[in-house]
Amino acid sequence: MKKIFLILFGLFFMFSVNVNAAMIQGGISMSDQVPKEFFGDWKVVSVCTKATDSSLLNTKSLDIWVLSRMGQTISLSNPLSGATAQIDVDEVNGKTVKFEKRGYYPNEESIETPILTLQGDNFTGVDKIIIKTYQNGKLIKEDYVEYQVRGTKMTGTGISGIFGL
Repeated sequence: MKKIFLILFGLFFMFSVNVNAAMIQGGISMSDQVPKEFFGDWKVVSVCTKATDSSLLNTKSLDIWVLSRMGQTISLSNPLSGATAQIDVDEVNGKTVKFEKRGYYPNEESIETPILTLQGDNFTGVDKIIIKTYQNGKLIKEDYVEYQVRGTKMTGTGISGIFGL
């Protein structure tokens, strides 16, 4: 009786794993819905408008963002700083896209959420950043910074856009 029960349990487990895997693979990726005009090289001006640390307010920065897509993976890199990250697409509504990038560092976690609206060769939007600081595994500080961002397209859709990837 035990053998029959174990065999039935094993078959049920294998069947349920296969069903879940098929459902995950059959989902629609939000990265497919990002307008192709977002991909390429952008000159981005950011101005800090809100911050828990008032010394950051009205700070301006100029960056280069390179947005690219390879298959279902969207990457954001900054050749000026050398930073690169994979981006999760949370929402696409026409020409407005909400991304999320999480970074994990020793004793720190950052959650960056740009919400960008494309207008021809420009975008405008907001970039919200939450920085969590931990000590001995416990949250000891949480900072918030918000930037108004404006991007101007420097080059086309990037090499991955040329090949329709």
